[in-house]
Amino acid sequence: MKITIHWGRVFGLFIAIIVGFIAIICFKLINKSNQFYDEDIGQCDMHEAQEIIDNLCELYSLSQVTGSHCSSLCNINSTLTLAQCLSLSQSKIVLLMSTNTSSYVVLKSTRRYFDKHHTDLLFHEPIVSIPSALLTFYDIINSTLDRHLGISNDNLKNEDLIRRLFRYDRIENSMILLDKFEEVIVKYNDYYEHNLALSLTTELNTLFSLITQHEFLLSHYYRSKHELMPKIIGWCGHIYITEHLTPLNHPMIEEQLNSETWIPKAWLANRLLQLIDSFDSELHVPLHLCDLRK
Repeated sequence: MKITIHWGRVFGLFIAIIVGFIAIICFKLINKSNQFYDEDIGQCDMHEAQEIIDNLCELYSLSQVTGSHCSSLCNINSTLTLAQCLSLSQSKIVLLMSTNTSSYVVLKSTRRYFDKHHTDLLFHEPIVSIPSALLTFYDIINSTLDRHLGISNDNLKNEDLIRRLFRYDRIENSMILLDKFEEVIVKYNDYYEHNLALSLTTELNTLFSLITQHEFLLSHYYRSKHELMPKIIGWCGHIYITEHLTPLNHPMIEEQLNSETWIPKAWLANRLLQLIDSFDSELHVPLHLCDLRK
């Protein structure tokens, strides 16, 4: 009997074995990484984490910070409570918060405390001229975008820039920050109201403390363009709140490779490549996306 060897099939089988072997190694590495992640969660001090929240809430009670979620975080009937301390490094805090709907959100910042003496205050005294304060604020925004991202917004109106950087429905002084800039300047050129000036001073300082943080800046600036950045729900002072995303559970990978889900996966991959291309072509220096643990 003559035996015929189909070398094409043998080669295909060999490739399949190699791919399977690589997949097994990747799964083990992912599993090992997830085990490290699970062991690392909760190792930071819960008492210290609560102190950070308490300090922020004290500033909120003194009207020194503001934000869309300060009341949810600080009021007696608060809907956000500390569930787990994920990171308290010198350059990043990450706190897992439970909500009154049995879900989770994440509090993040590059700093533990709102630094009212140095970096987080754009205006150290209540503003005395709303037009002048707005001009200063918009100049700071443009210089920050140029310095950190190399992005020029010469063709973008100031009120549109606010909408691009922040959730417009989270802005408190919307009549000033979201209306047409030229009309606001004219309207408030000869008008001054002390309580309004205090409120605007606090909000501009709060927004300033957020745009000086790279992760917030990247996530919010690119959110509407590719819809792939982590969703920022709101903020309080220098701390912003994001949706809670869990790492991919590797036993589900094979299930997700089902042909029925191929089209949405291909769409997602394409959007991801577009986002990477934006980072590569729009930023003035190479962007390195890293998540370092100590």
